[in-house]
Formats: sequence, C-alpha cells, structure tokens
Amino acid sequence: MSIGRIIWTDHAELRLGERGLARFEVEEAVRGAHDGRKANRGNADWRIEGVRGDGRMFVVVYDCPIKGDESVACVVSAWPLRGARRGRQGPKRELS
Repeated sequence: MSIGRIIWTDHAELRLGERGLARFEVEEAVRGAHDGRKANRGNADWRIEGVRGDGRMFVVVYDCPIKGDESVACVVSAWPLRGARRGRQGPKRELS
C-alpha cells in the first residue's frame, strides 16, 4: 500500500530546519522508499534513506501504520548523512 498522508511529530518539525532539510524532500523520500524500508532499532518503526537534489543523502525514521491505517505515516525524525552522496566513488587510482 502506498503512503497517502504524512503527519509529523513536533520533534521532526523542529529539527527539519536545523538540519537543512525540506519537508517536501522528506515526504517524497518516505513515499518513494516505503516499499524498501528497513526496520528501525530506535523510537520509530521504519528507517529509509533519501537523496536531496544536490545528491546529499539523509535518513528518515517514521512510524506506519498509524492507528491501523497503512496509508498514513508519521515522521519521527530526519537527519543528513555526513559526507554521503549517492553514487559516490572512492579516490581514483592510476594504473601502471
């Protein structure tokens, strides 16, 4: 089932601006990566990774379902992954 509605905890909304993330980026990531989600070990059910327009990656932890409704997710927190970029390659080596 796809995510139709996303709600936010006060903590997630507060941290969003502090961490330089946009609400639409986080919501897009939750909707787009929900089918590939992984169980989270902390205070939320699920964990996914998203990619910003500039290629920087971030993490979102969220709960789903909410009150039995599988189409509703609640973002608990989100943060950027330091130094992580999608498609990032290691240092180039010269062939001899």
